[in-house]
This record gives sequence, C-alpha cells and structure tokens, in this order.
Amino acid sequence: MCYLGIRGRQRPYSRLSGHGRGADVVSVFKGNSPFLWSWAGSTLSMLGSRTIGVTYPLLAYGLVQSPTAIAWVMFASTVPGLLWYIPAGVWIDRIGPRRVMVWSEFLRGALVMGIVVAQVAGVLELRWLLIVALLEGTLSVHSSVAETVLIPSTVKPDKVENALALHEASVHGMVLAGRPLGGLLYGVNPIVSFITNAAMLFGAAASLSRVPRDVTGRGKPLGAIFGEMRGGLTELRRNRFLCSATLITAYINFMVQGMIVVFLSEATDGNLPSALAGTILAASGVGGVIGAITSLRRGQADRRFRHRPVMLVHLWACTIALAIPLVFLQASWSFAVALLIIGLAGGLSNVTMRTVLSQAPLDRAARVAAVSRLGSYSAVALGPLLAGLLVGRVESWVTLLILCVPMGGLALAMTTVPGLRSALVSVPRLEAAMRETETALRHAEAAVYTAEVALGRARMTVRRMEKTSPGTMSAEPQPIPSTIPASQAVAT
Repeated sequence: MCYLGIRGRQRPYSRLSGHGRGADVVSVFKGNSPFLWSWAGSTLSMLGSRTIGVTYPLLAYGLVQSPTAIAWVMFASTVPGLLWYIPAGVWIDRIGPRRVMVWSEFLRGALVMGIVVAQVAGVLELRWLLIVALLEGTLSVHSSVAETVLIPSTVKPDKVENALALHEASVHGMVLAGRPLGGLLYGVNPIVSFITNAAMLFGAAASLSRVPRDVTGRGKPLGAIFGEMRGGLTELRRNRFLCSATLITAYINFMVQGMIVVFLSEATDGNLPSALAGTILAASGVGGVIGAITSLRRGQADRRFRHRPVMLVHLWACTIALAIPLVFLQASWSFAVALLIIGLAGGLSNVTMRTVLSQAPLDRAARVAAVSRLGSYSAVALGPLLAGLLVGRVESWVTLLILCVPMGGLALAMTTVPGLRSALVSVPRLEAAMRETETALRHAEAAVYTAEVALGRARMTVRRMEKTSPGTMSAEPQPIPSTIPASQAVAT
C-alpha cells in the first residue's frame, strides 16, 4: 500500500493547479466509458441505499409503533458488515468486483420487490422486514467493497485521486438526494417508495453490466480462504496511518449513528413530517459534497493541512457537531447543522483514506478495503442499537451527553499526546518512497497482464487468418534458380 493520499505530499503526476485541474476532472469522464458506467451504477446503488435507509426505519415504526423497532431494523441492515466484510473481500478478489456488483444489485432489487409484494398482500410483519433488511444488507456489503476496487481500476493512475473525489462527491450527493426522497416517497405511499427503490437497484445492475470484464478476477482455485482473510489484515497493519484512521473513523461512526437515532426518536415523538426529517438527515450529504469538491483542490489543501492531520480535524469537527444539539436543546435545526459539519469533515477524510486504499496490490485490493471498512463501519451497526437502548431508558439530552463527552476526550488525547498524534501525520520520506515503488510495480504488473491478454488475442487473430486463407498459406514456394546467388534471389 502507499501513502500517496496523505496530506502534505504531492503526487508528481497529479500536480495540477488552476483551470488545469478542472480540465483534468472532465478528462476522467471523457472517452472513458468503463468509469462512466461504473460511476453511474455506483451512484444509482448509493441512491437506492440512502432512500431505503430512511424508509426501513419509518416502515418499522409504522408496523409496531415503537422507537425500539427503528434501532432493530437499522441494526439488521448494517450488522452483516460485522460478519461478512472480510469474506466478501476474499470472494471479490477471486471473482472480480464488476461481476459481484452486478449480481448484488440485482438480488437487492429482488428482495425489495419482495417487501412490495408482502405489503400488497397485507402479510408484512416486523420479523419479515428484519430478515429482508439482513439479507439486503449482506448484498450491500459486497457492493460497497467491490466499488472501492472497481472505481480506481477504470481510470489511469494519474486520474485516481480525481476519480475518487468525484465518486465521493456523488456518494454524498446521493445522501443529499436519497434521504429526503425516501421521506417524500414514503409520505406519498410506502409501496411507491419501495417500488422506486427496487427500480434504482435494477438500474444499477444494468449500468454495471456495461463495464468490461474484470482483470482482477482470474478464477483462482478455492482453498486457504482463512489465510487470504489474514492477508488483508496484514496489509492493513503495515500502514500505520490507515490503521489509526480506521479506528478513529469507527469511533466517530459509532457516536454519529447514535445521534441519528436520537433525532429519529425526537422526530417521531414530535410528529415531524417525514419529508422534513429526510431533509434534515440530508444535511450530511451537503457537507460531504462540499468536502469532496474541496479535496479536488489538493494542491492548496496540501499546503494548508501539511502539519494538521486531516483525521484529527475530522475528530474535532465531529466533537463540536455532537455538542450542538445538546447545547440547543435538541432543536431540529441543530441536528441539521451537526450533520452538515460531520459530512464536510467526512468528505475530506474519506478521499484521503480511499486514495490510500487504492494503492493496495491488485490481488489483495478487495481484502484490504474489506478490513478497513469492517473497522470503519462496524460501528454503524452497533451505534444505533446502543442509542436505541439508551433512548428508551433516559432522556435524549442524557444520551447526547454520553455520546459527546467521550468523543471530546479522544480528540483531546489525540491532540496532546505526541505518540498518538504522530500516527496521523504524513509518513517519513523514505517509507513513502518505498510505497511509491510498490505502487509502480503494481501498475507494471497490470500492464504486463494487459499485454499478455493482447498477445493472446493477436495469436487467435493470426490463427483465424490462417484458416480463412488456406490456398494462400499452403501454396508451394517457387524454387530459386541455382545460377542466381541466394542474396540476389532474396533481393529480387
């Protein structure tokens, strides 16, 4: 893996400024249909995920009229990450990210249509909703890991950072669009909302099917799966920055998800319109888009944050965000401001982490991404469950206080303790140079493999030409007169 995405270092081939950077961003799409189709499919998938992330809890609350049901359905849709991220990374490395994403999105759409059928038949119960959320969440794990590998593989090495920044902006853009859309559609009719969501997932599968076949999935034989799982963990442990960033992100996600449960409980108890609740949740998407777009101006950001670790800024920003609803007595607008700040900080740090992850060796890229996502997003499953239990027993402001104080303590420790702070600072130049060399070798391996494929196709073409022209290829050569020297005969 390589630290190319860490603040404070310039990548030689992405040192752009001014209007040149804007032109480079456009060039990511221009003449690159694999990236276009993968980006479109991933965007539709994310829109469906964000939409159903709102309709799942609303439907669960409507079935049993209990805030605890919100926590359970959120837990069911996210707990597969605790169990399946690492095995999913192994299978993606073997099969290929494109193929995995196509089938995952198609099956997710089929499961959502099952909810529609159960609603129409009037047999939908909370337990069936939890089962569907569990299965759909498992498939979503495959898609989320696969897109981490697929997106960088569809562009040239010098376009990876911009491609990831554009994809990160679209991800947060779908948060901005998906959450209010989910609330709006659910307000119209729950069946309409789930039909629309299924259409999004089927559309994602269709778009991803247009991406060329994977070069990473080479049909490896089965066996030693546990050893391959450990390989991803070993790669992650070698990268001190990525390990620290993963742990911090996990802690932040744990606390932020708890805050969202507090907001949803307050919204349902206060009869807040579902469309307005979705709009407030979409504030994190606005911040994420701003953060991702800001990361495109990497040259200026590098100079600005050279001695200010981005993950540390992210930690402090989320601490302040958690304190805002507490200070302003859980007002609805205070949650919107908090989510806006969290999204902005997350957009900046996510591009940094994903750029680091994109430098993993081709044959282990999905496993490394899976381990990192397991550490970062497992808290998304545990946070709502803990907050749901707290909301049912204590006041909402007490829950927010329990979430905010430990976050501030961690931010203070990471700032004042030199050993902890150094884990979030750019790596030494020597180690960075070694990582650069590993990245160059990785791209060289990919180029060799591409050349082998091209050579194989050329040989097949030559064989077809030989079969289609038997008379020309089998004609007997004319003998050369013995009185003419061989050199002259050849020249003639």
